[in-house]
This record gives sequence, structure tokens and C-alpha cells, in this order.
Amino acid sequence: MMVSMKIVSALDVRKHFGQLLDEAAAGERIVIERAGQPRAALVPLEDLRYLDPDARLARRREALQEIRRMARLRPAPPGFDAAGTIRRMRDDREAQIERSIRSRDTRG
Repeated sequence: MMVSMKIVSALDVRKHFGQLLDEAAAGERIVIERAGQPRAALVPLEDLRYLDPDARLARRREALQEIRRMARLRPAPPGFDAAGTIRRMRDDREAQIERSIRSRDTRG
């Protein structure tokens, strides 16, 4: 679901606050400008969890704990080189893209 964003002036907020509040509650993000400069935002309540630094830190810690848990369940084999594997995968993907471009160029 794509969330839309609209920009309104501070004067528009004073005139249409109830309507803008309803729009924000329905999922719209509204940037409030004064003198042509963004100054504030009216966002859906569920967006606050993304803005709260303590909640963000808690989510990051939970993600790290999950990574550690998964690593214990499926440890890498001895001598596994993650950086080398990623490089090889990137090189393979680049080669695949180049082949695709060459193939397209020879057809048309």
C-alpha cells in the first residue's frame, strides 16, 4: 500500500484542520509549510512507532537477536567466506545482466 503525502500551508491547516485530521487518520501524510518551508507534519498515528527513537532501538535489538538465533540454528560451515560469496553472487548477477543486454542488442 502506497501512502500519499500532501503539502499544505499553515493557513490551510487553520482553515481545514478537521478535514486534514481525517485525512491523516485515513493514512495520508501531510507536510505543513510556513513561508514556503516545511515546518511540521501531520501523520497517521501508526507512523509514530517509526519516529520513536526508543521503539526504533528496540526493533533493531530484536532484529539482532533474531539474526543471532538463526545463526545458532544454521551455523556457517568451517572456512565459509561470506564476503567472497557475496562478491561471487554480485559478479554472477552482473554477468547475467550483461548477457541479457547483449542478447537484446543482437535481436533488435
